[in-house]
Amino acid sequence: MKKSDQEWMELTIFQVADVNCAMDILNIKEIIKHLEITRVHNAPPYIRGVASLRGEIITVVDVREKFGFEPIPLNEDMRIIVTSYKGENTGLLVDRVLDVHMVDTDAMEPLASNINGINRDFFSGIYKMESGLSAVLNTEALLQGELNEHIR
Repeated sequence: MKKSDQEWMELTIFQVADVNCAMDILNIKEIIKHLEITRVHNAPPYIRGVASLRGEIITVVDVREKFGFEPIPLNEDMRIIVTSYKGENTGLLVDRVLDVHMVDTDAMEPLASNINGINRDFFSGIYKMESGLSAVLNTEALLQGELNEHIR
């Protein structure tokens, strides 16, 4: 049986350290340029802190640290990608947002065995771009565990 319709998805491409990542735009509520982040005592190192987003307190996860890279000071290029996890908004701090691509789902590839030493469970596949590869983020795997337990 022949497929009559292509399936498309829109991916936001962003950078964490030297890794190009992608995320389905349907999983993104918004992308924030700057929020004041307040550190949380006794939180794991990958919890950058909490921030107030129009009166709602959100946890901000430093994706760079979660991937095992050294954290860097906040800078002008960094963005917070707001996504929903277990019914609550959570911010993913990334180094920079690069682009948005319309992608044929057939262009997605299975994961390579190793992505710069990062836990492969954090990704669901690879998107081959004209100028390289982007690892598609599995936000459930990235955020699962004790995330909300540490800030309540």
